[in-house]
Amino acid sequence: MIPWIMMIAGTAMVLLGGLGLASLYIYLPLKEKLEIVYDRDEEFIWARLDPRKRKIVRYKTKQLRMEFLVLCLIGSMLFGVGLYLGYAAEGEGFWFYQKFYPQAANDQVWDDLNEEGQFVSESGKAYTYYIVVSGREISLCGEPCADGVDLKEKLSQIRRENTVMVIDSFAVASAYHSVEKVLNELGLSYEETQ
Repeated sequence: MIPWIMMIAGTAMVLLGGLGLASLYIYLPLKEKLEIVYDRDEEFIWARLDPRKRKIVRYKTKQLRMEFLVLCLIGSMLFGVGLYLGYAAEGEGFWFYQKFYPQAANDQVWDDLNEEGQFVSESGKAYTYYIVVSGREISLCGEPCADGVDLKEKLSQIRRENTVMVIDSFAVASAYHSVEKVLNELGLSYEETQ
């Protein structure tokens, strides 16, 4: 929830800063020109020609411009931090990630499989059994596991001399450690991707 709040607040700050800058560069100069041409208010015209008043207006405009720029910068940073926290907590399960990279999770793992369905490491060694931990989701050889108990049940059916490859696909730390715990409890040897 905190990442979403940060992302929404950051977006709102960037929008407000952008609207403020647009008003300074587009709306106010146009409004002043229209007032001079159409209203011909002498007091307004003399106020614009008075060097002391112009200096104050320029100073205040510069201050306001800086405040809007800072608002945009802080909003962008807040959005980025919210995005980072959301991704760190949920990995590829984070909505924002899924929205903009829908095939990234599948491409990352399936590119390393050979035609027999074995995971091939960078060294060229093939593993019949592999566990993918993506966010909070765990799957054994492409089959999703509901939880650690389900994973333990599936792993108990394989022979002990097999080595299992554990693939960290932006895993949540607690999910990854639960997989390691199950493997250690069953006495299975395993290797991890770099």
